[in-house]
Amino acid sequence: MDLFRSYLHQQRLPLTRQREVIAMALFESGEQLSVDDLADLLRERGEHVGKATIYRTLSLLVQAELAGELNFGEGFKRYELQAGEARHDHLICTSCGRVTRFVQPAVDELQAQIAAELGYTVQGRRLEIFGLCRECQAALRQPRSGGDASAAEEAAGVEIGEEGG
Repeated sequence: MDLFRSYLHQQRLPLTRQREVIAMALFESGEQLSVDDLADLLRERGEHVGKATIYRTLSLLVQAELAGELNFGEGFKRYELQAGEARHDHLICTSCGRVTRFVQPAVDELQAQIAAELGYTVQGRRLEIFGLCRECQAALRQPRSGGDASAAEEAAGVEIGEEGG
């Protein structure tokens, strides 16, 4: 929060209570939150903050490089704490939408090797791996009681049936 306060002071912007509760909710969550997620979280805490204020505050946090803006192709953006965080990448479940952060030194090493071979200076990286999480895979393996495909199967594009001629 001190970094956010300093940024707002440098920009000659006030630190309002609403900006503070939005930033704290994002920082404390440890997750990748959408504007709707933040609005719900704040409502649960008894805070009354409009979505326009959430959008503007998130924009300030991104400009201050305290939050990262993520687009996982869901039709909306997610935001996560960026300041003081180690570089990390994401696994995204295409069924339930769960996002799992991971750090893998081998990815960093491969990035450095590729950049060196191709003569690049790396300025940033965003690695997003899409697939099915453990729980959605387990749901696919469960026997169904009915003829309808499960949500996990539909989201994964899985068709049940046998090939044949």
